[in-house]
Amino acid sequence: MATESIVDKLTHYSELSYILWKKEIKVRYKNNFFGYLWSLANPLSFALVFYFAFNVVFKSGEKNFVLFLISGLFAWQWIANYIIGSCNVFVSNGSIIKKSLFPRIVLPLSLCMQDGFHYVMSIPVIAVASLYYGVPFGLTTLAGIVLISVAQFLLLFGIGLAMGTANLFFRDMEKLVGILLNILFYVTPVLYPMTKIPEQYVKFILLNPFAPLINAWHALYLEQRIDLYNVGLTYAYAVVSLIVGLVIYRRMVWRFAEVL
Repeated sequence: MATESIVDKLTHYSELSYILWKKEIKVRYKNNFFGYLWSLANPLSFALVFYFAFNVVFKSGEKNFVLFLISGLFAWQWIANYIIGSCNVFVSNGSIIKKSLFPRIVLPLSLCMQDGFHYVMSIPVIAVASLYYGVPFGLTTLAGIVLISVAQFLLLFGIGLAMGTANLFFRDMEKLVGILLNILFYVTPVLYPMTKIPEQYVKFILLNPFAPLINAWHALYLEQRIDLYNVGLTYAYAVVSLIVGLVIYRRMVWRFAEVL
């Protein structure tokens, strides 16, 4: 009976998450071709600016620099969009939470699914850039995409669960997270490879959970290599993230309707 109960709960969670995900995707893309283009416009515009600044002005000399940029920027867009969105995921659904009984955890779960889907939609752009630079995009790349995407999903879901819960009780959390994300962007190797960082600082950079994640994406798209060290480190951070997020959520979920 206990096993059946767990299976039923997981099925219920997945069905609710899928329904919410499907609704948001339909709203964004139905009769709106430019919805897809707009989801790419932000990271591509940043890539253009950073290409001009780092490769034209400062002459970084990085090989396949556009591919390097977009492979990091598209992954970062998933990170930034989800974490910022997760801060308000419970607040913005306050009316539903107060009126309906359902597992609140499906709200950040479906949001992470949505942003993950937008990332998947950007992969064809990376594939085209890979072909342009003569970099193979084969089975290893596809397998790596699945492996790293799952790690990123789990890592972000745990963080978002904690952020969304905390923001219900400390409404300044969203502003603080925005500032921290701006700082993290520049201390995460999105715009520069880890080889540019002095060796004595590498261990500190890797304390940032997004650093091994972006390293893994760069290794995959630029070298067709599944970097087991960085992928493993990302999964380790994901486990910690999930544990912390679930503990915070479970301790505070009973007060959600009270504070909304």
